[in-house]
Amino acid sequence: MKMFNPRTMYVVAKKEFLDHIRNKWVIVLTFLFALIIVIFSYTVGSGETFGNMQNTVLGLLTITSFLIPIIAIILGFSTISGEAESGALNVVLSYPAKRIEVLLGKLLGLGSVIIVSVFIGFGVGGVVIALTVGPESWAGYITFIFLTIFLGFIYLSLAICISAFCKRRITSIGGGILVFCWGIIYGTIITAIFFATGGTFDDLTTGNLPEWFYNSVVFSPGDLHQTAVQRAFGVNVIDAAGYSFKIPEFLSLSNLLIVHIIWLIVPLVLAYIFFKKRDI
Repeated sequence: MKMFNPRTMYVVAKKEFLDHIRNKWVIVLTFLFALIIVIFSYTVGSGETFGNMQNTVLGLLTITSFLIPIIAIILGFSTISGEAESGALNVVLSYPAKRIEVLLGKLLGLGSVIIVSVFIGFGVGGVVIALTVGPESWAGYITFIFLTIFLGFIYLSLAICISAFCKRRITSIGGGILVFCWGIIYGTIITAIFFATGGTFDDLTTGNLPEWFYNSVVFSPGDLHQTAVQRAFGVNVIDAAGYSFKIPEFLSLSNLLIVHIIWLIVPLVLAYIFFKKRDI
C-alpha cells in the first residue's frame, strides 16, 4: 500500500499558494488590515497619538471576526467543487497522489495565503503602533495574530468541507454564505433564546446569566475567537454598551484552544470523507 507522501502535499500546497497569493481581494484585505489597525489605534488615542495595543485589539475584534472568515471562504469555497466542475481536479488526481495528500496540500497552501496576509497586515500595523507608544502588550498582540490565523484556518476548513460536499461551484458559494451568516447572527439567536427562556434585560446587563449562555460560545468560531483574544490580554470582565459579563474560569485560554482545534479537525475529517466518496 502506498504510504503518505509529504512531497505530493507540498507540491499541491505550493500550487495553491502561488495561484491565490495574487488574488486581488486578498491583497486589498491585507492592506485593509494594516490600515484599520493604525486608524483604529489613533482613534482610541483620541486623535492625538496611538492608543495602547490592548485597547486597539479588543476594539478591532468584531472587524477581524468579520474580515477573516470572508478571506477564508473566498479562498476555499471552490477549491474542490470548482476544480471538479472545470476538470482541473481530474488532472491533479491523474498523477500518483492520494486524496488526503491533495486535501491537506490545499489546506496548507490556502492557509499559507492567510498567514502571509495576517502577518503583513497586522504586523505592519503593530510595528507602527509599537514605535509610537512602546512595545507593551506584545505577548497579547502576538497571541492575537496567532488566534486570528487559527480563525482563518477554521473557516478555511469549513469552506473546504462545503466544497468537498457540494457538486457544483454555485452551491458551494451558497454554503459559504450560510456558514458566514451563522457567525454573524449567532449572538442574536442565543440572546433571543435567553429571553425566550425567562431571561431579562437586568440579567443581561448585570451578567447574571445561566451557564449554558456562556457555554454556547463554543458553537460559534467568531465568538470563540473573541473570547480567546480577551483571555490572551488577561481580560476577565467584559464591559461594553451597558452590558457587563464576567468570563467564567472554565473558558480559559487553554480550554478555548482545545475547542479551536476541534473546530479545525472535524470539518477537515468530514471533507476527507466527502472527497474520498466523490466521483471525479
